[in-house]
Amino acid sequence: MDPLPELRGKTVAITGASGYLGSAIAALLEASSIRTLGVSRKKLAARRGMTFLRADIKNYECWETIVRHAQVIFHLAGNTSVYEASKFPVESLASTLLPLEHLVRAARQLGRRPRVVFASTATVYGLTEVLPVAETAEPMPITVYDMHKLFAEQQLAMATRLGLLESVVLRLANVFGPSSSASSAEDRGILNKIVAMAVQNQDLAIYADGNYLRDYVFIDDVVDAFLRAGSTPELGGRVFNVASGIGTTLRQAFELVVDQAAQSTGQRVAITSRPWPKNANPIEFRNFVASIESFKRASGWRPRAGLREGVGLLIADQRRGHGASVA
Repeated sequence: MDPLPELRGKTVAITGASGYLGSAIAALLEASSIRTLGVSRKKLAARRGMTFLRADIKNYECWETIVRHAQVIFHLAGNTSVYEASKFPVESLASTLLPLEHLVRAARQLGRRPRVVFASTATVYGLTEVLPVAETAEPMPITVYDMHKLFAEQQLAMATRLGLLESVVLRLANVFGPSSSASSAEDRGILNKIVAMAVQNQDLAIYADGNYLRDYVFIDDVVDAFLRAGSTPELGGRVFNVASGIGTTLRQAFELVVDQAAQSTGQRVAITSRPWPKNANPIEFRNFVASIESFKRASGWRPRAGLREGVGLLIADQRRGHGASVA
């Protein structure tokens, strides 16, 4: 099913529209002539069909405007750093839960019931032992960041049960790929960082032996997942993994980047090893591969870009000079 026809005639709000994922969703909606309300504290580049709301999501008035005008809300804004959340837990809690309190209040007061697609994270599962991890696995957060994400999921689930809105939670694995936003330099975007370094002929450093499994999913496939979550009926109140369903060690990913960058640039960088820093969070040592069968069955979604293809596209984008600031 093509999700775009289901969104035409509606207004789609994107919180964090200037960010890594938000800007990618906004670009696709612009190309598809879908009305968009872009919400950000930063000034947004003008886009055809987009109304810009420069606002702080921690303020009720922001959500009153969003709920009044949008039938579908992609909620991406908020703290994105595990380490910042640990350092400033009160601020992290406020940036995660207070906006949702305002969202629920606005929906109740305006009598509107928007579809809300929330960007959560696969790290809410914690240090999993059985792979692949399905949505039936009990979340066991081991970071403040993940605990707050799980609180947000529960807050949305309760509002859905009360009939105030219709939430869909997407637990994202390791997202990578080109975006027009400099936010691709965030601490979760390791592939974006090392591709930028390899293209610029900088050697790469990996912690320890790098034999930790990750599940990398290309940004275009994540954008498609959001569109389907925002438009597919009967998904209200459900939680889904968005990933490739394929495990790759960090070392394998680094070696793939080095090989493909060398083919593209003619220069091969080295991979060196270094010990983990003393303040490294245990979540960094996890092994994770997601089961994606539930979302595939429910929405018709499936990942289309494999890791090799996605890295090639990211390298090509870097060489064109887009996103060079991610190094």
